Amino acid sequence: MLTNLNVKNIALITSLDVNFNQGLNILSGETGAGKSIIIDSLSFVLGKRADKSLIRYGENSASVTAVFENINVNTQNLLNEYDIEAEDELILKRTMTLDGKNTCSINGQRVTLAMLKDVASTLADIYSQHENVTALNSQFHLNIIDKYGEDSINKYIGIQKNLYSEYREICKKLDKYGSLHDVNKNIDLLEYQINEIVDADLQDGEEEELIALRHKLNNSQLIISTLNESYNALNGDESENILSILSFLISNLAKIREYDASIDGIIERLDSCKIELKDLAYTLENMAQSNDFSMQEYERCEERLMLIRGLKRKYGNSIEEIKKNLKEMQEEYDFLSDGEEKVKEYEAQKQELIKKLYKNTQILSQERKKVGKLLADNIQSELKKLGMNSCKFETNFSPLPSIDEFTPSPNGSDEAIFMFSANAGQPVKELSKVISGGELSRFMLAMKKIIANLDGISTMVFDEIDTGISGKIAQIVAQKMYDISKDKQVLAITHLPQLASMADTHYLIQKSTTNGQTITKLVCLNENDQIEELSRLIGGQDTSEYAIPHAKEMLDFAKKYKN
Repeated sequence: MLTNLNVKNIALITSLDVNFNQGLNILSGETGAGKSIIIDSLSFVLGKRADKSLIRYGENSASVTAVFENINVNTQNLLNEYDIEAEDELILKRTMTLDGKNTCSINGQRVTLAMLKDVASTLADIYSQHENVTALNSQFHLNIIDKYGEDSINKYIGIQKNLYSEYREICKKLDKYGSLHDVNKNIDLLEYQINEIVDADLQDGEEEELIALRHKLNNSQLIISTLNESYNALNGDESENILSILSFLISNLAKIREYDASIDGIIERLDSCKIELKDLAYTLENMAQSNDFSMQEYERCEERLMLIRGLKRKYGNSIEEIKKNLKEMQEEYDFLSDGEEKVKEYEAQKQELIKKLYKNTQILSQERKKVGKLLADNIQSELKKLGMNSCKFETNFSPLPSIDEFTPSPNGSDEAIFMFSANAGQPVKELSKVISGGELSRFMLAMKKIIANLDGISTMVFDEIDTGISGKIAQIVAQKMYDISKDKQVLAITHLPQLASMADTHYLIQKSTTNGQTITKLVCLNENDQIEELSRLIGGQDTSEYAIPHAKEMLDFAKKYKN
């Protein structure tokens, strides 16, 4: 059960620390005092969706801590799964900042919001007015039936999910192959693509070499003329070429060598230069001759580059990527080669699974109808205890499709709708179309009472469950709420004095202004304070002459009922 709630900087609350007790905990207060803030705070720490507008104005962050004791087996199993230690108590904490960051912890251990929500769902159940919309949804109706009959229904839901899982695996395998026609078509396409790449015989670095060759061929005239000019400068027909000049220098210096011994060294160096330059001239001459432009080679280069560009458009941005894709295509080709036999095998398995799924869907539907009838009888019985003596309540199931129209699903093919009539002699109609606000509140209370013990949740929270009811019905609802609280801890926000008088512990939500700041706080009432609050709920302070005696009478009646 919830033993403590600590709230910091949520809406009008700066700091609130309140202890809750076993039994029926009632929260009441003036309109606008901040009753919804308490529920919002509890919902926040239990993992419900929240936004930063909850943070108190002027603050950067808000946090809520909830302490639970005597946790149930379902909670303990989930904690073991998440490797979280818990002994005497369980502490949930959630913090939110203005920049939208959420921090969650369980017993001081950081957890994700999803983990916090999972654990919290086994601890407390909050019913608020917005759940009325959910209660009218047909999917909610089916979920309630499954929950109520889980001992018999879960077996077939388990079978359904296992069969559906096998069915999906077979479908995935078939999707890889497609139909028999697709298999053959894909094999033909892959064979063409593989042959196109293999026949091209692409080489690593080939494209770069071809681009360089094309550049060279495009500039072959400039290359040849430059080489010839360079050769002629070294050893051309003209007498002014470099080698002729060197020969002149050598023969001219030889005339004076007998007069200066150092001339021999100069002649040797010039002769060495002449030999080197002759070799260079020979090299340039050969290069010029070998660089003759070849149209055939140019066309071959262009055709090869066009082939590579075409393959890149189809199979990859580079030769390396094309080769990688070729390997994948060859693997897929090998995979599809035995595709025809595999498709036939998987199709047979798929049809067999559809038959099994359909058969189990029928059995599951029969079980749901049995449980739906029992649930309807019990809800109708509870509604009559809540003053709806002439009501009728039924569960209606849509017909199952034929096997030819059957679409496999993990949850069967049932659509359940709650049917309701509040008055004798009136046929039942869809709950969503005929139930009033007060009737819906009693319906939710009846349903919560019936399923309360199914999930092991020890704390139930009701946010103005009494909307739309008054008088004698309000008294019946109050007694029913107290009956629930004998087995469960109940927290209830109410404006009904009948329900408030049944409180084991009564809290008053107050709003005040201090230093220009509005603050909400929670006060645990003693018996005298409770009488005053009941008198306010009955008729306000102006009618205290009869309201206070009436409040005392209501408390006396509540004590007698409890005893």
